[in-house]
Amino acid sequence: MNRSDETRKAREQAIIDSYRPICLCNKIRKGIIVKAIQSGVKNFEALSRRTGAGTGPCGAARCGPMIRGM
Repeated sequence: MNRSDETRKAREQAIIDSYRPICLCNKIRKGIIVKAIQSGVKNFEALSRRTGAGTGPCGAARCGPMIRGM
């Protein structure tokens, strides 16, 4: 496998990863969370207000630890 194949595979994997659901209650995907963090969101509460992640029926029991780890 040459370098361009590795780069292409890494890019494809990053795209696939961005579609992975993080907040199952509200169907918020990882890419949305990452974009919010890159745009300057500093804490979970601000991220939750901006994206809606963690505001579902589980109260962030499932997604909260994952989001805080990002």
